[in-house]
This record gives sequence, C-alpha cells and structure tokens, in this order.
Amino acid sequence: MASTRVMVVRGSLVLNAVLVLYLCLAWFSSTPSHHNQQQQQQHLYYSISTDTRSIDPGPLYAKHTMQGGVRAALDTPRSSSTSEVGALNVNSGPLEIPPPAALPPVLVESGLVNEGMRDISLGGRRTLGQLPDQVAPVSADIQNIVVSGVGVGGDTGGGGVPEPEEPPREVQESMGVTEHLVAEPLAIEPPDPPLDSLERKMYPDLRECTTRTLRPFYYQRGDYWVLENYIPAVMAFRCDESVTYTTHGDYTFLDNLEPLTSRWQGPVSVAVYAPGDDFEATVNTILYLRACWAEGIKKYVTFHIYFHVSHTPKKIPSTEELLKRKTDCALEPPRWTNVTTYRQRKKLLYPVNIARNTARLAAQTYFVVASDVELYPSVNFIPEFFKMLKRPDLSNTTQPRVYPFSIFEIKENVSVPENKAELQKLLQTGEAIPFHKNVCPKCHNVPMAKEWMTAKVKPGLSVFHVAKRKPPHHKWEPIYVGTNKDPLYDERLSWEGKSDKMTQMYILCVRDYELHILDNAFMVHKPGIKHLYKDPFREKIVAKQNSAIKTKILPEYKTIFGVRKSCII
Repeated sequence: MASTRVMVVRGSLVLNAVLVLYLCLAWFSSTPSHHNQQQQQQHLYYSISTDTRSIDPGPLYAKHTMQGGVRAALDTPRSSSTSEVGALNVNSGPLEIPPPAALPPVLVESGLVNEGMRDISLGGRRTLGQLPDQVAPVSADIQNIVVSGVGVGGDTGGGGVPEPEEPPREVQESMGVTEHLVAEPLAIEPPDPPLDSLERKMYPDLRECTTRTLRPFYYQRGDYWVLENYIPAVMAFRCDESVTYTTHGDYTFLDNLEPLTSRWQGPVSVAVYAPGDDFEATVNTILYLRACWAEGIKKYVTFHIYFHVSHTPKKIPSTEELLKRKTDCALEPPRWTNVTTYRQRKKLLYPVNIARNTARLAAQTYFVVASDVELYPSVNFIPEFFKMLKRPDLSNTTQPRVYPFSIFEIKENVSVPENKAELQKLLQTGEAIPFHKNVCPKCHNVPMAKEWMTAKVKPGLSVFHVAKRKPPHHKWEPIYVGTNKDPLYDERLSWEGKSDKMTQMYILCVRDYELHILDNAFMVHKPGIKHLYKDPFREKIVAKQNSAIKTKILPEYKTIFGVRKSCII
C-alpha cells in the first residue's frame, strides 16, 4: 500500500513539472524578444526619400544660441504631438507623404516638400501663421497620416497611440495679423550656470522669467493712447536669452534703426510718437524701412505707436491690414528728412519718458537697455554679456546694480568704431570725444573715464570699475543694462525741458545702486560733433521744468523713496 502511495505522489510531481514547463514555454513563445523590439523600432527610423516621399518621424532637436535663439530641426525620434498632426494611427509600412499637389498648403508653403524637414524656425523663431484667438484647423490630409509599427517612441502600450504632448504655449496673437505674427520661441532650457556665477548671485530668477508676447495691444497711459506691438518684429525671443535695446523717437529718426540693428543683432523695442497727421507718415515710413531699407529692421524691431488723446489720428488701420500692404521699393521712398511734422506745426512737447517707459515695459527679455535711437552700440555685445554672467562675480556685495556704457561722439564722415581698439585710435586722433563734452559734460562725467579710454584692450566683456552716483558724478545720466525691476522714468517730464533722466537716477542713488561700468562695451552717437546753442523757446521750458522738479517732484520722491546723503537731482 505504501509503495502504491509513493508511485501516486511521484506521478503527480512529474505531471506538475510537465505542466509548469509547458506554461513557461508557452509564455516565452508569446513574448517578443528585445532584439525583435529593436527591429520593430528600427523599422520606424527611416530617412527622407525623394522617391517615396517618406519622412523620418524624429523629434525636434534644438540648438540654443544666445543671439540667434532656438533653431529647430528634425533629427532623432520622438513622440509626435496630436496637436500638430492629429491623432496618429499605428499600422505597418512607412509614412508616405502625398505628392505636393495633394498636400495641405501649409506644408507646401513652409518648404517641407522636396527639401525634407528643413529649418522652419526663421532664424530660431517660428512665425505667426494664424489669426489671433483662432486655432488653425488641422487638415484632413494631415489627420489621415499613418505611422507604421509600434508607437513612434517605441511604446507598445495603449494600442500604439502615443501620448499627446503638451501643446506649445500660445504666443504672439493679434487681432487679424496675417503677415507673420510671431509664435513663441521653442522652450529649450539652457544649461544651468555655474554655482559661483554672476547670474546665480544676482539674477537667480532669470531662468524663471516670463516671456512677453508680441501681441498687439491698445491701452491708455495717462492722457496718451499706446498701440503696443502695433507692428511686431518677425523674430521673437525668450526672456532669458537676449537683451532688448529699448528706444524711441518720431518717424524722422527711424532711419537710425539700420545701423542700430546691424550692430545690436537682437531685439529692439521702439516707441514712436505719432500725433495727428504724423501717424500716417509714421506708418508709411515703418513699412518702407521694413520692406526696403534693412532686413534687420523687419527681423528685430517691434514698433509701438503712441499719441495724445487730443491728437488722435483720423484713421488707425489694424495690424492685419498694415501687414497685408505691399510696398514697392522701386518707388520714391516716403520723406522723413527735411520735413515739418505735425508735432512741430502744433508746437507739441516731446513726451520722452512716456516713450522710454512704453518701449522698456514692452520688451520681451529680462535684461533691457533704455537708450536713444541715435546711439549705436559696439558689436557682439549680447553674447559677450551672457558669457560675463556665467563667470564668477568678483565683487563682494549683493547691492542692486546696473551696467553703464561709456558713450562717445565722432566727427562727421567718420566710420563708427566697432570695438574698443578702433575707438581708441579715433580718440588719439581727436576724431572721437566723450559724449556731450561741448553740451553738458557733467551729464556724462563717467568715473574713471580717462583710465577706461587708455586701458589696454582685453578680450571679452568685463566690469572696468564699480562706482556710485556721488559727487563729482552726481549729475551723471548713464545709459545702462538693467531690468524692468529698476525704477521707471517720470512721465511728467519732456525732452525739451531737459534733466528728464535725473529723477530716475535719484531713485537709483537713494536705493544705493552700484554702477558697474563695462569694459569693451560702448556707444557712439550718430556721426557729428554736438555744440551748445541757445534756443529761447526751449530755455523757457527748461526753467519751468526745473522749477517743477525742485518744488513738486523732488519733495514727492523724498517722501516716497527716502533720502540719502549726496543724492540730488
């Protein structure tokens, strides 16, 4: 009996072992190997073929450059976004693109046909191809595109349909703009700066800044209407990758944008005063300059228009209408020199600080330079400035700071120097002099100016000297790199009344700002040495404005911002 029981137990064990072996074999035979998975994935990664019009569904890679921004191209595999091409179905066979005649116009026009997936970023930026507050409908031709094999990223789950990516943030809308309305730069994170860098120490929030859009927007600023981003630039910038040159003028000064943009090679925000009939002349001048004068103007410059409520133009075309206009460059250009403007005929004062604040607050970037349109910067400034931010900060303070430029004038018919070595040669021959030397030397009495002009040229951008606005430099009105956290300009002051930047410098002084004077960076005024001359009409305005500053504005500032020894207006 015992032997029989042993035989039964042994038989059961054998049967169980056979069953387990069978189940294991069945499971292994139904599971694809890693090698098979690789083969399936490799089936997806095929190159662009001009014969079959098949396309590599690889992802956008981005190369970040401080000056050029983000340039997008297709390189390595990624999951496609259903927001861009509709839902992707997973079947077998390569992705076939129909011939050009059957393609949606958006693909034909963007050049994706015949050239493969070429750079469509317009110098690092996608262009605005759709109307504001509208989402361009996805073409049925795009929605029906079928991808072969497993999921595009190699994912076999979920029926093979890849998870949709988060759609890009909406940028650069405007009511009816169709020419280019710029899309937001691709959000490619730059590498973290070194732990001991100037950026980490002074600007820890730089990488968390918010990029402003170039969306046209109308608003009131006191007694003035502002058409912000009325004619936007083609290129958009992330807030942490460039420095915006903010400036102002009326249409008779806009030809200065050609040398300015060619040297700056970055975003420019310009507020243009256009009251009454000057509005139409302003628009015509801008459109001509963008189409016929210089590529950099259309590429980099965003125009904001402003005017007093009592001098509203008779007609204000929409941005869409303006960007649809065709400009014939063969025709005689609009006149912007030797003209009598509406402002001159009506004897209107120029509201310089409304212009400065408008242009500065509309900038896309974290760093800004509030400057004059006739001041041309030295070349290659933006990339060198960001290199400086990555280096250790040699100062031992964390006081708020700005970075002033040294400024010069040159004689008529002298080429504007591009770097400090060229500038020094002009200074030695007397063809260049410090800015406003003959007009208001105390206004641009830069600390250590003589040492700066004679110092040996060193590569790169650096801080030459750290100063404060104290005697004998208490009347200094520097132009500097700062941020929109810095004080704004008092909008009660006019250009004709002078001292229009003194009030802002008083606030910087009271707040104990440090002025980190830059080496190898400077500005040069449009060629022509300035000389002092008397203007009886302007002298009356100067006297009135000085009185207002001393009796009303300065007491206000002392109450609001406080008092510090040596801080005066």
